[in-house]
Amino acid sequence: MSEDQKPPHIRLAVENDQRELDRRNAEIDLRWPLKRLAANFLRIVRGAGSPAELGRQCADVVKAYRDYHDALGEWPNSYLISETLSLRHREYHAKTDRAWEWEDAMRQMVAGGLQVAASQLLEQNTQQRAGESEMFDGLRVIEKQRSENAAARMQKPKPKPKTKKPAKRRTKPDDDFAL
Repeated sequence: MSEDQKPPHIRLAVENDQRELDRRNAEIDLRWPLKRLAANFLRIVRGAGSPAELGRQCADVVKAYRDYHDALGEWPNSYLISETLSLRHREYHAKTDRAWEWEDAMRQMVAGGLQVAASQLLEQNTQQRAGESEMFDGLRVIEKQRSENAAARMQKPKPKPKTKKPAKRRTKPDDDFAL
């Protein structure tokens, strides 16, 4: 069979080299233990969480770092760690400008609250005040929207109350007590 007579065959257009596959797998294997540890730390700081799990979770993160290094010959970079843990990298789900403003204000309050918590742990008064300022900036947006919502509710016409139909009268009240 000549070249012209051979049936066409499918070729893979995308090639993933082994190093890139190893990188993706190592990143996946690092992200979950890192998130679990960070979430538990935050919960413990707020008075909940599982303090007894910290040692195991730390060991899981160290193992994931070592596995990453063994697979790639380098340590995870700052971008990967920041992308995994930072709340600022999360997508907005708002569909309107007003909803986006609300969501942004909520994130600002969370970020400020986290700054306050970290600063209180380290007794950093200046940083704590900066966190409080960020938190209250977000709160101002929330309060503004809430008051606008309340004003809009007050302006809506109230529906008319339904008129009650008179109850049917019994024609023979003594029938209920007949023996």
